[in-house]
Amino acid sequence: MSDILLWIWLSTKIPQGSAYADLIMERFNQSAKDVYDASAEDLSAIEGLSEHVKEALLNKDLSEATKILDYCTENNIGLLTYDSKFYPKRLKNAERAPLLLYYKGRLIDFDDNVCIAMVGTRRMTEYGKREAYKIARDLTLGGAVIVSGMARGIDTTSHRGALDAGGYTVAVLGCGIDRAYPPENDYLMEEIIRTGLVITEYKPFTPPLGSNFPTRNRIISGLSLGTLVVEADAKSGAMITARTAEKQGRDIFSLPGNVGELNSIGPNRLLKKGAKIVTSALDVLEEYEYLYPHRIRIENLPVFVPKFAPSSTKDPWKSENRSKTKKISEDNIPVKKISEEISKEIAEPKAPRDTSNLSENEKKIYSLFPDSGTVSADELSRSGFSVGVVLQNLTMLEIKGFIKAAPGGVYTKI
Repeated sequence: MSDILLWIWLSTKIPQGSAYADLIMERFNQSAKDVYDASAEDLSAIEGLSEHVKEALLNKDLSEATKILDYCTENNIGLLTYDSKFYPKRLKNAERAPLLLYYKGRLIDFDDNVCIAMVGTRRMTEYGKREAYKIARDLTLGGAVIVSGMARGIDTTSHRGALDAGGYTVAVLGCGIDRAYPPENDYLMEEIIRTGLVITEYKPFTPPLGSNFPTRNRIISGLSLGTLVVEADAKSGAMITARTAEKQGRDIFSLPGNVGELNSIGPNRLLKKGAKIVTSALDVLEEYEYLYPHRIRIENLPVFVPKFAPSSTKDPWKSENRSKTKKISEDNIPVKKISEEISKEIAEPKAPRDTSNLSENEKKIYSLFPDSGTVSADELSRSGFSVGVVLQNLTMLEIKGFIKAAPGGVYTKI
């Protein structure tokens, strides 16, 4: 009788997310075999164990566990048991740790990586979408691992940002690993499996019941050093994850939102309670730069370089004026070469950009940009566009390479 079969058996007897798993692991020294061999008297000696669980553990039938093991073997599904040396200590030390995890993809040493949970609403705004994507991408470029739940909205966008940066990302499911949920994320799930990891504590063929998702959130936060809430109303699953992370002793980060907007209530409330404000990936990475110097690479973050040298007497390219980043541009162009390019550009002005591939709104908003300097979304909205329309078109202009986001929520022409 294999240990893995007994771990599958045990995981089907204990409700996911319950405290019974902690009681049993402590009493039987993390041994599934000892639990399987336990008598009614042994189980009755465990204070706090329900009669329902005792009855389930006295059922020694292994037929269901055998079917699950056969299915996993046939479909290349990995099984990570509570007693495995590969089981993350970070998760095991949290309360109500899962007894068994089903996974597809590549396992990493979670305890040696800066894992950041990114969570938020399914009904994200353009602002939330843009910021979630950028922060996830830049966190990945800086050496972090994005952990999320593959749900619609912020979760999906965060995974996409990590994948587009060529990084490793982890999706924690609230259903069996035999299916993608939501169904439209089937391709995303396959993409994550190719380069990252998809895990779940739910056995194959478990449907995505609503009650599963708050339960799985403890795994998202438990694998991570910190949890970043991007957009969320007061009662969203993202706020449940944040509360769980706080109980687990994890760091809480929050992206600020506009006062009065539904999706901003959750993040802004967290900020009032002491969460760290996040305006860029650097705000998160700098928390772990010195604890994980072999993982964090802040110098890999994209750095904004002004198109023309400012008139200030302070040299913006000196190391003491470039925060903690080492790169003065994405290509490490020497200062002398930058000066030569600036002089050449002043002497030979560039021809106007071809805007034929822009929509009418994109053209109008782009025409409001000054030739030099920056402009904010609020300033652009004073020309008759709503802030929502402005943000949507700014995202498209940035994607198409006409503008670039600068620190402080402003934009500049490229």
